[in-house]
Formats: sequence, C-alpha cells, structure tokens
Amino acid sequence: MRKDHSQVGEIGMRWWRSAIDSDTGRSRKARAELRRADTPLAVLGVSAVHDLNRALKDSGYGLHHRADGPDRLALIAVALAHVTDGRGAAAARRFGAGEPPPLSSIRFNTLISTEAPRELIRPLVRALKIIGGSTDARKLTRDLYWWNDRVRTDWCFDYYGATDAKPLEDDEETQT
Repeated sequence: MRKDHSQVGEIGMRWWRSAIDSDTGRSRKARAELRRADTPLAVLGVSAVHDLNRALKDSGYGLHHRADGPDRLALIAVALAHVTDGRGAAAARRFGAGEPPPLSSIRFNTLISTEAPRELIRPLVRALKIIGGSTDARKLTRDLYWWNDRVRTDWCFDYYGATDAKPLEDDEETQT
C-alpha cells in the first residue's frame, strides 16, 4: 500500500502553525532559536524540533531509520522557521517569478544541485529570505522530506515557469 505523501506536508504545516507561527512566547523563542542556529546540532538542541520529529514518527514518517535523518529534520525545521506566510506559492515558483527572478539562476542551480540536507540549510535559508519567507509550507515540508532527483526536477520546472510541461506522477490522460 502506497503512503499518502501529502500527510508529511500536513504534519509540517500543523507544526509550523503551532510551534513557529503562533504568537506565543514559546513560538517566538523557538522561531528565534531556529533562525539563529548555524548547525544541524544547534537545531536539534531546540525542544520544538522534537515535537516535529515525534509527529512525523507517530504518523509513520519517522526519520530515525535514515542515515541523514537528523540533518533532514534540522533542514525542515530551519526552513519552516524562515517561513512567514505558509500559504504562498511553491518555493521554486517564487524563486523564479519575475524578470529578473528574485533568486538568480546561479543561486537556484546551486540550491538544486545540493543533495545533502546539511549542505542545503544555508543556501535554502538565503533563498527563503530573498522571497520574504512567503511560500507553501506544506509543499516545502514535503519537498524537503523527500529531497531527491524527482523533487529537484520538479523545482526546475517550477522555477522556470514550465509547470504545464512538468512530468506528472499519474497522468490522467493515459488512464482514460
């Protein structure tokens, strides 16, 4: 049975709303600590990150079995800490929107060529700051959780505004 990958995005969105975006002292503290964190280990020292980890694990998406699990968890948490409006367009689409695009093609290519979550933190945070943190928090969580060739390919189509030509997982026309 195939898992519903959108659930990862919902988990990230719920965590972002409660742990980062809400106007409580705990959220302000977590947001500030995560925005200042400069290593994955510093990120893992923030208690709110472990709430995200538990939510992922309890839903069957735990990162504990992956070699890069702690770094990937840190990447997701730091990225979401830099999201200011979680209902915006997809990050890659925002990075490439306009002429000239907010994120140069050189920076974008650096971003998508980065495979290791640990190495992706710094360029992704810079890119999110450039777009003012307005991006779809669900999709960002989902993309960073899976961050693989398929996701990076989708980002290329989104960045260059070619989403109508993007390969689909389940092409409805071929099913009729």
